[in-house]
Amino acid sequence: MKKNVSRRDFSGGVGSAAVGLSMMSKATAEPKPNLLFILTDQHRRDGVGCYGKKGIITPNLDRLASDGMRFDRAYAAQPVCAPNRGTIFSGLYPHNHGVLENTWDIDPEIPLFPDFLKAVGYRCAYFGKWHLGDPARDAWETMPTYPRDGRGQGHYYTIGEKKVYQTDVLAQDAIDFIRKEDTRPFCAYVSYYPPHPPYSVPEKYEALYQKLYPNDEKRRKYYAMCTAIDDAVGDLLKTLNDRGIADNTLVVFTSEHGHLFDHRWNDHSKRLCYDTVARIPLLMRFPAAISSGGIGETLISSVDLIPTILGLLGYTVSEGLDGIDLSDSIRQGGKTGREALIIVNTPFIDKKSEGPNQPELDKGEERCVVSGDWKLILSTVRKPELYHLPSDPGERQNRWQEMASSETVANLKTHLQAWAHKTRDKLAPGLLAKI
Repeated sequence: MKKNVSRRDFSGGVGSAAVGLSMMSKATAEPKPNLLFILTDQHRRDGVGCYGKKGIITPNLDRLASDGMRFDRAYAAQPVCAPNRGTIFSGLYPHNHGVLENTWDIDPEIPLFPDFLKAVGYRCAYFGKWHLGDPARDAWETMPTYPRDGRGQGHYYTIGEKKVYQTDVLAQDAIDFIRKEDTRPFCAYVSYYPPHPPYSVPEKYEALYQKLYPNDEKRRKYYAMCTAIDDAVGDLLKTLNDRGIADNTLVVFTSEHGHLFDHRWNDHSKRLCYDTVARIPLLMRFPAAISSGGIGETLISSVDLIPTILGLLGYTVSEGLDGIDLSDSIRQGGKTGREALIIVNTPFIDKKSEGPNQPELDKGEERCVVSGDWKLILSTVRKPELYHLPSDPGERQNRWQEMASSETVANLKTHLQAWAHKTRDKLAPGLLAKI
């Protein structure tokens, strides 16, 4: 029998309807599982060694993948920082949670993920970069304040008279929280600003990539930041082992979005629907529900993380979120699940005028649909783009002209139309009407 529980504000007006959280029936007295969620910023998939790039040093993340599941088709709902953070924490697309730009705060009345877990007895803590505004901080029971909203200065914090790299500070604060004696299960988010620029990292890490990138300082420091993060992840995982709670803790690792070194039509390192930016690393380990060594082949979006994590922990969201619960798919090996997912992309927007706050970077809005082997990108200012991802992973061969009338495109359009109706998106119908 399902038991309804309350949270901070369950009134209507959130997502498609009021959100409901119910307890799944359990015939066990085992302690509730913990959650450790590690979030990075602008972390490419190839910045994690298990995704196949040679020379990348991330043994702890690689072990996390081998002990759990590596997802190969995970995407950001919107490939830019605050909007996708809003999605990760609300389970809503940006046009529903309202954070369309980095300078915007999320409405404090929108229920966030810790509200769900606090309602069922979890102690919830957040460490690091927040980027969703001060009013929403009260969603967390524990949330230390860090310089520049957790970003620090060049990824460093000044403690006393000493500069300490951000990854070390956040890991230790989270470890102290995990070690704290408390009968309640915990939810701990650790949010790192690296490997987001500036390209700043301790020399010991940069030296590891001197041979791989002798003449490319940006790439050398970028991947060195990934290794610094990996060391911090290792410390967090060791703490779980030392406390004897690793088997009863769901560990999730992912990023807000990827990173583009070589610009295309958009002279920016993100705000694109191409895989280099929109496709993200995602790892999960939870022995109670996830077999070791799994490769998740299902499409999964950051909008799915709340319902999926809750499902893995033993709860279900009955209504109101834009994402879907893929926990059953993950339990069964992650081979099937979503038929399609949508990526949204917007230019820089000024909240007051609702126009671009940096016109030179205004390249139009996009809606993108990924299904099967294909990706369709529709833009307000550019021609449609259609890519066959297996044969063209770099997305350089636009197949639109030869396939505009094909069944493949018709199916992609149907998925986008259904999504627009479900999430009340106002842009997609107009884009579809033009093609």
